[in-house]
Amino acid sequence: MLKPYFKIIERTLGNITRGAIDGILTTLGIVIGAYGAESTIIIAAGISGGAASALSNTFAALSAEQTEMEVGMKKIRKSMLREEMEDTLLHKSKKKEVRIRAIMDGLASIIGAAVPVTPYFFFPAEQAVFIAITLTAIFAFGIGFLSGKISEKKFIQMGIKMALIALIVAVVATLIQQGIHISLR
Repeated sequence: MLKPYFKIIERTLGNITRGAIDGILTTLGIVIGAYGAESTIIIAAGISGGAASALSNTFAALSAEQTEMEVGMKKIRKSMLREEMEDTLLHKSKKKEVRIRAIMDGLASIIGAAVPVTPYFFFPAEQAVFIAITLTAIFAFGIGFLSGKISEKKFIQMGIKMALIALIVAVVATLIQQGIHISLR
């Protein structure tokens, strides 16, 4: 019953990974950048930024996947000495795959974006930022771990690499936030 869904996840793993990492890291930057504001403002900024990231990733993936598909179809068309491929079953299935990949990218972005925002619903902003950073690093580790496991690569190393990237983003966002805060006083 769940097998078709696992096949979709496997086929779109690159889109899911990219979308989730982009959503989570971009939104972490937003919540850190808004540090010092009221939780409601941070939540609004995080959700708005996450939604914008998800929409942007969906349309960017759609465009990129469409371009890649068209290049591939052009090669097939030339090798088959055909004028058109648009009415073929192959072309229709490739277009469907492009849409699925774009949707998975966007969905993963919004799910990832929810991670650093969630603590602000339950904790004061001063605590929530540290919880957001911790959850982001854990989630990023999980993405790397699962990607490594599915692709049969060094899954622990991939998890650690993704967690470190999340922590680097947190440090950079904090330095920018502090630098701006100090310079605008």
